[in-house]
Amino acid sequence: MNPTLVIARKAFLDGLRNRWLLSLSTSFFALSLVLALFGSAASGTLALGPWQDSLSALATLAAVLIPLIAIQLSYDSFVGEREDGTLLLMLSYPLGRKHILLGKFLGQGGILALTALLGFGLTGLIVFAFSSEREGLLLGYLGFIATAVLLGWIFIALGYCVSLTAASKGRAAAKLFALWFFFVLLYDLVLLGLLVGQWGGIWVRGLILMNPVDLFRLTNLMAIGHDSVSGVMSLFREAALGPGLMVLVMLVWLGLLLWRCHRRLARLTL
Repeated sequence: MNPTLVIARKAFLDGLRNRWLLSLSTSFFALSLVLALFGSAASGTLALGPWQDSLSALATLAAVLIPLIAIQLSYDSFVGEREDGTLLLMLSYPLGRKHILLGKFLGQGGILALTALLGFGLTGLIVFAFSSEREGLLLGYLGFIATAVLLGWIFIALGYCVSLTAASKGRAAAKLFALWFFFVLLYDLVLLGLLVGQWGGIWVRGLILMNPVDLFRLTNLMAIGHDSVSGVMSLFREAALGPGLMVLVMLVWLGLLLWRCHRRLARLTL
């Protein structure tokens, strides 16, 4: 059997044994269902609103939770095995280091993909069953799940990059949570500050392309044509950048991070 698939199978089964799939799928399903069914409570009603509103709320939720889950999956993938001596044992086998990297990525990426599909997909089916307006709903939810998975894969690859250079699991976790805080929470505040200071235009557009979390949110909001594309995100209304191109930029993010991980793993000495 292909060594990459062997490692991927082990990483996937390890995730199942840790009950990742059940607990995360349940959490995603519960949170997304509450947002979809009770998101209108603030307006004094309890009714299923337009599916675009539900998907907009889910995009905001996923932008926060998906990177956290990916970090939790990946932060100790290499530094933890190095501390336990498992990585040394794996490297003593006749395996290419690229097989180890891709195997881990396929296994843990598969866990995250199946989790998102079960958690968000079940909510999409319920919204589809009870929504009076279904035009574009199926494609909207499928696109949302696909880009959420892609965002998670980007942060898994980012976790590998940090895990390969960190001195301990604690330091790897601290660095990755700092990066999560920067990309998810702090980055948009900086962009808003640039806009207020009239430093907008092409610079802010370029900075948005450098943040995969913003790319994920904006891709989904623009794909469904939602009214919440405002503030920093509204800059792209006038730009010649559509959802397809922004997804391509996310794929470039993923490719560059995996390439960087491969370079670091090739130079790794134990």
